Amino acid sequence: MTRSPLWLSVLSLGFLALWISVASVPFLWTLWGSFKVEADFFSKQDWRYALHGIRTMAETGGAFTGAGYEGAWIKEEFWKATINTAIITCSVVTISLTLGTLGGYALARSGFRYAFWILIIALIFRAMPHITLVSGYLLPFFQLNIWGHLTTTIIVMVAINQPFTLWMLHSFFLNIPKDLDE
Repeated sequence: MTRSPLWLSVLSLGFLALWISVASVPFLWTLWGSFKVEADFFSKQDWRYALHGIRTMAETGGAFTGAGYEGAWIKEEFWKATINTAIITCSVVTISLTLGTLGGYALARSGFRYAFWILIIALIFRAMPHITLVSGYLLPFFQLNIWGHLTTTIIVMVAINQPFTLWMLHSFFLNIPKDLDE
């Protein structure tokens, strides 16, 4: 194995550092602005108000404020949405991986031609816009009065993600030698 010249390594790392710095500016600017009042961060008079926090100091007495976070997490109860998201994410990952592992293994070890066609159908469902898949659930879930519940969201998300899980785990099991099954 040959090593690249020192100048090329320095140039590559310098470009990478520059790229990361430029790409991180919007995120850092948004984080900075989250500790300022709206009048500073969204000032039409001078964008530098967001740097110095003149209005933030006038309103809160300090250069920074956590009022935005207090408003979002406590007053608007964003923590409830965070807990719901965590429940849905953990449930969908657990169910999708369980079903996908079983299905992917079965399709990878199957010698029949139907396995290929099942994977093609899964690929077609994966290519469809998600709204077309969700629309099939709307009427039954509305009739059962369960639309908008966590369980309903989990079912829909598992159905949307299952084709991708099948494809990924199918290819994973194809790379495992069949001798290990015994």
